[in-house]
Amino acid sequence: MINRPQRGQVIALSAAARTMGARLGMSQVQAAAAAPESEVLVHDPALTQRCWEEALEALDAASPAVESPRAGVAYLDLRGIPLTLEQQRERIARTLGAWPARVGIASTRLAAYAAARERRIVAPQEEAAFLAVQPLRLLGLHAEDQERLALLGVRRLGQLAALPGGGLARRFGAQALRWHALARGEDRTPLRPRPRHTTVAASAQAQEPIDRMEAILFACRGLIEQLAADLQRAGRRCARLELTLESERGEARRLRCEVASPTARAEVLLALVRARLEGVAEGREGAICEAVSGARVEAVRVEDGGIPLSLLAESRPDSETLQTALARVAGAFGEESLRRAEVREAFRPEGRFAYAPFDARSALASVERHRTASDTATQPSAHLRLLHERREIVVRLRRGVPCAVGDDEVVEVAGPWRTAERWWSEGSERDDYDVQTAAGTLLRIAREGARWYVLGSYA
Repeated sequence: MINRPQRGQVIALSAAARTMGARLGMSQVQAAAAAPESEVLVHDPALTQRCWEEALEALDAASPAVESPRAGVAYLDLRGIPLTLEQQRERIARTLGAWPARVGIASTRLAAYAAARERRIVAPQEEAAFLAVQPLRLLGLHAEDQERLALLGVRRLGQLAALPGGGLARRFGAQALRWHALARGEDRTPLRPRPRHTTVAASAQAQEPIDRMEAILFACRGLIEQLAADLQRAGRRCARLELTLESERGEARRLRCEVASPTARAEVLLALVRARLEGVAEGREGAICEAVSGARVEAVRVEDGGIPLSLLAESRPDSETLQTALARVAGAFGEESLRRAEVREAFRPEGRFAYAPFDARSALASVERHRTASDTATQPSAHLRLLHERREIVVRLRRGVPCAVGDDEVVEVAGPWRTAERWWSEGSERDDYDVQTAAGTLLRIAREGARWYVLGSYA
């Protein structure tokens, strides 16, 4: 397959063409000379994308969650489906039908991708051994990083997994910790299902062909009102509108209208359609060059509708309005949810606030104080969000310094800071640290004796 009709280069090869001597990157002339009996196909990106969208729509019948990082690759969440692994694989193959696909099943993305290349099922207890023999290029590394690893003798995922993660991070940066985890069969990134495409459209056929602008707009008005009503019922908004006019000869003319601010208001959409039609009108007295026998309006791109509403309708609510809102909160989440934070004087961060019950009067007073303070205060670039209750964790040390929090490697450490509210009593001392993990999380942790705790995170 070549990337363009004229002076194209080879972007994909069959096994037979590779055996005859064709290689990726060759020109069309070079590939034809090396493999004269091979068939040459020209890649059509638009057609490929349409076919891939159809394949993803078909995969929706096999799993409720389908993630597609790029065209040609899809990951399905098969958890909770009461079928054996072999039955699930056959079901996916039947769903794809005529599409030539390679299906593999494993518990992580990388293992599933490697299993699909071999059309096999990898059981969880076999994944470590299966990944160990896979080539390093499955990680999708940059050529420079792959060459540097090859100089270290690392060409397989098993060889990468055997290296210490800290040494990799120091040599290749924080992203090497992810390579290391994937090579060990660890992937905690949740599946990101692709958004479902909702089609909202309305169409009509004219009893007799029309070519007058006002007549066409009158027909479009009814279609757009129907489209707007469907959008409002679905809680969606139109971000791009497409008008298709079909001539009496069967030819279709498509006019696309970009919506600056997504909306479901019929008058706004009609104004956009009117502007587009006036731009293509030809002849005298507003006539269209081709008589129209049918029209269709479609929201080709829709977004979530609605606007966020505040719990309180006014910026300065009265006590009755506030009390009504508090009653709704208590009814939905319970009386214990009606709490307010009080600031206290304390040496330790977690002792500087406490939760206490509040009513409408105290809430109004706190709102007024916050309003006055926010007029002059400046927001910090990052602030510490303390947990309601500290949580005990497992921390690994290297030379007395935290190097891992749970399963996450630590890439930066600040501290320790010794805190002691009651310096005269034993057991009140504590060492606080700020650590940044490989995942990018910034935490405040503390050590009391031999135990470690998470106090909060920065945001």
